[in-house]
Amino acid sequence: MTGKRDVIMRRLKLAAVSLALLACSRGETGDGRSAQAALPEDRKSAAPADLILTNAEIFTLDPERPWAEAIAIADGRILAVGDAAAIAAGYRGETVDLEGAMVLPGFHDAHSHPIASGVQMLQCDLTAAETVEDTLEAIRACDRANPDTDDPDDDWLLGGGWNLSLFPDANPHKRLLDDVVGDRPVYLEGADGHSGWVSSAALARAGITADTEDPPLGVIERGPGGEPSGTLREAAQGLVQRVVPEVTDEQRLEGALAALDLANGFGITSIVAASVGPEELETWRRLEAQGRLTARIVASIRMSDGGADGPRELLAPGARGSGALVRADAAKIFLDGVLEGETAALLEPYLDPHGKGAGRRGTLNVPWEDLRALVADLDARGVQVHMHAIGDRAVRQGLDALEAARAANGPGDNRHHICHLQLVHPNDYARFGELGVLANFQALWAYPDAYITDVNLPAVGRQRVARMYPIGSIAAAGGTIVGGSDWSVSSMNPLDAIETAVTRSDPEGRVDGVLNAGEAVSLEAMLAAYTRNAAYLMHQENDTGTLAPGKLADLVVLDANLFEIEPAAINETRVQRTYLAGRQVHP
Repeated sequence: MTGKRDVIMRRLKLAAVSLALLACSRGETGDGRSAQAALPEDRKSAAPADLILTNAEIFTLDPERPWAEAIAIADGRILAVGDAAAIAAGYRGETVDLEGAMVLPGFHDAHSHPIASGVQMLQCDLTAAETVEDTLEAIRACDRANPDTDDPDDDWLLGGGWNLSLFPDANPHKRLLDDVVGDRPVYLEGADGHSGWVSSAALARAGITADTEDPPLGVIERGPGGEPSGTLREAAQGLVQRVVPEVTDEQRLEGALAALDLANGFGITSIVAASVGPEELETWRRLEAQGRLTARIVASIRMSDGGADGPRELLAPGARGSGALVRADAAKIFLDGVLEGETAALLEPYLDPHGKGAGRRGTLNVPWEDLRALVADLDARGVQVHMHAIGDRAVRQGLDALEAARAANGPGDNRHHICHLQLVHPNDYARFGELGVLANFQALWAYPDAYITDVNLPAVGRQRVARMYPIGSIAAAGGTIVGGSDWSVSSMNPLDAIETAVTRSDPEGRVDGVLNAGEAVSLEAMLAAYTRNAAYLMHQENDTGTLAPGKLADLVVLDANLFEIEPAAINETRVQRTYLAGRQVHP
């Protein structure tokens, strides 16, 4: 190791000297791009590089040098970033002419569920269905492709990704499934991850009847006489999940590999894997040991039911691991549910459009004293707290708990974050910056789709819809914005979310209108959210997030310069190449 480190240091020193000498013979243009440098006569002095990417539009996200034309890489790290002539003069090695393509630091997805979503993608995947008819036809096709075996241990049809907004009250009925699959047990998780759709046979297999009480933190949706309708919310999903076949180690491995392939295809080189259990953590470590891991992983260990009885042993100092690509020093806490099931926790009551009971404000998953103690304990032990919060009451409780931990333990460097943030009270905008809590947005949700217009609007009213996803307001108040997908809840493609945050409209152009135009942010702000800021959240800003000498060569090559196209065309841009530590992982 010492010899390799010495080689790297010698190369970096040579790079610094080379660039310093070249800088003497060049100027800087007004937009921060380097002017042409003079070529030295003796090319034999050029330093060796493993790879040189040249003739590119390189946006480095480094404020000291935002733009460049070429980059030299060796031993997985960046030797130099500069104008093409300077790099050609200073370095020799395999050279790739990118013909004007754009280069960015590798994207970071700061909130995703890669293994669970990868497994779902290999099961009955309903994410592409845009109508009820499409959904049912997809289920019918899955049933034909995976016929019932009549084996009670292997007769389930499993999958997910169905669109809640397609069904009245986001509540699909069991008879729709029964008509398609007959008496086969079916469990399909909703696209939100907080709802499950089940057949009559699945309800019977789980022993759920009209007499079954709602479990704590869960809702069994019902029809006349209390008969279960076939939709289960939050913890009620567990009543069926406990009787479905367990996911095998090999299925988890296949799901992880499928997810990594998809991520790399979108230019993603770092992922915060949310809600990780011991089996998933072992999968990531197994892939790293096998040399098959093509992204950096921060595993947020799920605290069971959002509360204090989670697997804290995985967060003990000796259990966090020392792998170069996998870290497990973060804890995921679910503070509330979602607006679609009216389980998100609100400061003011729901409008009760479905007659479920006036004054309902949703559910806080963790009693205040338990949450305060849990967060303070995690913070004191150097564990990053990663919170799910959809409603403004949940967001406030999360901020309060983090503020209490700061008061108890003093300022730290754990870089806690709250994700989703669909509703945030304006009085809490500035608290993100004041407390150093990162605002982890899933910006692709910030346009007026059917979830918002048909499901959320009747439940919370126009005034609250008018302040949904306050990305611009929290940024203006001093908060740090970070980008994540929550895949498979929505597309993993960062360019979809970036376009939405810039335009506040549907990146596919199928839905008219704009959601809260005043909350739009700049392209540069969103590129930072998916690179520099997310690298900071993942405690890897010294190695990734910007393109600068000495940093790891995690980068993505796009077929167009995002600054030179219309905002509405951002998500039409395609990833040509993705590199992880200088190794091409896509295509």
